[in-house]
Amino acid sequence: MSKHEIEIGTMLRYLGRPFEGFNKLITEVKFLGYDCSGWNSVWIEYLGAPRLVALSDIAVDEE
Repeated sequence: MSKHEIEIGTMLRYLGRPFEGFNKLITEVKFLGYDCSGWNSVWIEYLGAPRLVALSDIAVDEE
């Protein structure tokens, strides 16, 4: 996935490792933007809270 494929507000699927508060039945997240330090990390909103995750941990939601 390249940096040009995702727009702010796009719904994504989280595929990465579980984190505190993660529910494996709820994988939908909203894209908030790229981290200013590079293109490898992105900000997402998960259950109303922002999180910084690796770009490789998300996929465009096809549903």
